[in-house]
Order: sequence, then structure tokens, then C-alpha cells
Amino acid sequence: MILSSHWALGMGLSIIGGALGTWAFLWLLRRSLSLPGKPELTAGARRVPPWLTGMVERTFFTVLVGLQVPGTPTAMIGWLALKLATNWNHPDWKDQPNARTFALTALLGGLVSMFFSLIGGLICAGTLASGK
Repeated sequence: MILSSHWALGMGLSIIGGALGTWAFLWLLRRSLSLPGKPELTAGARRVPPWLTGMVERTFFTVLVGLQVPGTPTAMIGWLALKLATNWNHPDWKDQPNARTFALTALLGGLVSMFFSLIGGLICAGTLASGK
């Protein structure tokens, strides 16, 4: 029973807390940089909703951290690098000066998202809850 409560708390923090924390971080960051809204940068482009990507990545990496799978930190950083490369090299963004700044804020948001995955996974594993 204790194991399942650890998992419920860890997954809840990762998925729900991570969504709220990442959204708040990005909203504050982009507002402080006075960046235009995403619709202005991606008008007419079809894309996967960022909330869906974030939910899937936080769920996936929280489970890996919770199960203490070796190499998980490396995989998390590799995932962020792959997301950055995808955004950074997208041809539709080459003529828009705010696009690179927006892509970098997305990378920072991904890092915040991964932090919630890490903390949630450590709770799932019982590492944080037991004080190990």
C-alpha cells in the first residue's frame, strides 16, 4: 500500500504539478522577454500540442526514474537535445527573429518539465519520502 501511495503522489506531482509549474515558468519567462505569442510565430503550421508532449515525456521519464532504470538521466538530457535540434532547425522559423528565442525558452521549459519528472520519479521510488 505504501508503494502505491508513493507512485500516486510521484505521478501526480510530475504530471499535474509539472504541467502547472512548466506553464507558469514559460508564461513568466516569455512575458519578461516580451515575446510574441506562439500563434504569431507558427501561423498555419500543424503541430503536436505542447501540453501533450509534456504530459507524455513527464509520464515516461517519471516511470523510468521511479523504477531506477540505469541511464535515465542521460536519456532525459538526450531527449532535451533532440527537442532543441528539432525546434532549432525547423525551416519555417529561419526568417523570424523571435523564433530562436522562443525555441530556447521551450528548451528551458523542457528542463523544468524534466525536473518535475525527476522529483516525481524519486518520490515513486521512495527515495525522497523515506529520506534516503
